[in-house]
Amino acid sequence: MNARAKAIYENCRVLDITGKLLFRTSQKRLDWYLVRSLASRVDDRTIRLKFANKGVGRQNEPFYLQDMRNECVICGTLNDLTMHHVVPHQYRQYMEEKIKSRSSHDLLPVCMVCHDTYERHAVKFKKHLSECFDAPLGGRGWIERKDIGRAKLAASALLGKGAANIPESRRRALHDIAHGVAESRLDLFSTGAKKTISAGGADASVLRELCEMEVRVKAPGFQSHGEMVVGAVDAGSAVEGMCRNCNGLVRGGLMAFVAAWRKHFVEHARPTRLPEHWDTDYPIHDGDQAEECSGGSSK
Repeated sequence: MNARAKAIYENCRVLDITGKLLFRTSQKRLDWYLVRSLASRVDDRTIRLKFANKGVGRQNEPFYLQDMRNECVICGTLNDLTMHHVVPHQYRQYMEEKIKSRSSHDLLPVCMVCHDTYERHAVKFKKHLSECFDAPLGGRGWIERKDIGRAKLAASALLGKGAANIPESRRRALHDIAHGVAESRLDLFSTGAKKTISAGGADASVLRELCEMEVRVKAPGFQSHGEMVVGAVDAGSAVEGMCRNCNGLVRGGLMAFVAAWRKHFVEHARPTRLPEHWDTDYPIHDGDQAEECSGGSSK
């Protein structure tokens, strides 16, 4: 993860047709309204819509209306900031869209030093979830292609620095291993390599392609750790031997899961400069507060 070169928050304002603040956003989004003549400029960082928006934007949500500070929420530094996902992306990506649309509440500016320090605690929590939900961190549904593994070893030896010192009989044996596997896995190779293999050869280009192949690949039914955990929480499916806290997550659903990550961040990162109105129990659904302020998509 790299630090942001520019300010994270631009704190631009979008007003409704009556002049009430709808939400804060980026300069890019202001420009989107302006170039389409959907708004007029009030000042450098404020526009007023020219149409009556369908919803109320974020008018009833003070968290989204305040100016956000470009500082680390943990230590307060202004330098080397990145956007930290309080609920890791590996879980958030499997949640329904109406939950993901609220994710800005769980995106906080954190400096690289504080991020790396907290991440060690986050990894421990992920390992705990892995054990309780029987959801390996590497996912479930891998295929081990042992023949590719043998061919890779043979190809690596034939391309290695010590290849010239390999006895001729051993060289032929390695070549036969590489060619035999390549012939049985012809569909994995480039067009040029296929011609060489079909002609009975296994030149350097074929060997290089073998060296680049993965021995361990995902099966069609592969499930990632995050997919399994979120699926179990959303379905209310407890696992035998699960700890009491994780049982609580299953009973409480995705709201409890999101809140658990927020509380984990507060407990282990010990932030001193969280935005006003930031709350571990902040709702995860848009409800009736959907932001509908344009005649078309602004994405």
